[in-house]
Order: sequence, then structure tokens, then C-alpha cells
Amino acid sequence: MTKRRTILICIAGALAIIFAAQILLGLRSPQKIFKVKEKPDFISIENSGETISLEKNGEEWLCAEKKADAKKTEILLEKFCEVQTLGIAARSANEAALERYGLDAPIVVRAKSGEKNLRSIFIGKESTSGSQVYVQIEGKKEIFLAQGNLRRDFTFSADDILEKEPEEQQEIEITE
Repeated sequence: MTKRRTILICIAGALAIIFAAQILLGLRSPQKIFKVKEKPDFISIENSGETISLEKNGEEWLCAEKKADAKKTEILLEKFCEVQTLGIAARSANEAALERYGLDAPIVVRAKSGEKNLRSIFIGKESTSGSQVYVQIEGKKEIFLAQGNLRRDFTFSADDILEKEPEEQQEIEITE
């Protein structure tokens, strides 16, 4: 075997190894689902200086000592307990990245189970499509692109989450 042929075989082998490594590493999905193991019994949502707290009392949720709407609360819990990310937007959360992704003034959602802090999610601005949002999960240095518009979902007033009393039908008197 000539020296030239030996070099070509070595280069082809190295390229085959690199190709195989790229295929194997490329099979890992950039999508992650961050799940909370325990169901929270307290959630606080901080947005623009306002804080809305939801606290579980028995089987019902309360907001400012008033009964919260069960369906709306369940949707919020679902969105908080299972955050699906589509990929990593930034590997580190430096000041420039925080500002770029709207995490310098985020919506902060915190949950507890008893006295145990479960997790905090920092919700930044919407992506250009409007159907995703940038988030940072407490304890993670990366900034993720999350599926769904969590910014819209966690922007509401305390009155919006309260259970509405059905309006009583007014009796109409019919005169002849």
C-alpha cells in the first residue's frame, strides 16, 4: 500500500467517525418538558409590580380570600406544572441576553407545596410568531423558547380569576 492510499483511508475513516457522531448527537431532541413532581398548593404571579396569589383551601382555590374559578385555576396549574420548551435561545443569562429576551422585567410565577418551594418560572417576551415565549426556569442558566404564549396566559387581574356569580334573572312583569 502506498503512503497516499494509507492517508486517504485514514481521512475517510475519520470522516466516517465524525459523520456517525453527528448522527448520534443529532438524534437528541432540543425539546424538553419541565415537570413539577408535586402539585402546588400556592401560586404567586408577579407582573408589573402587582402580585396575585392563589392558595388552595381544601378542594378549592382562593384568590384574595375569595373563591377562584376552578377551570381557570386548573389551566394555570397545567401550564405551570408542565412547561414544554422547543429549544435553547441562549446558553447563559447575561445582562444582554436577559434584556434581549424580555427577562429583565419578567412575569415571575412561583409555586409552593406546603413550605417547600417547587419552582419559579421567569416569563419574558413573546417570540416573533407570538405563539411562543422566552422563559428561564429557576436553577437553569439557559434561556428557553417555550411552547404556548405563557405571557398571555399569566397576564390577568385578580378579578379575572375569581369565580363569577351567575347573574340572577330579573323577573319581567307583563302588563296587559
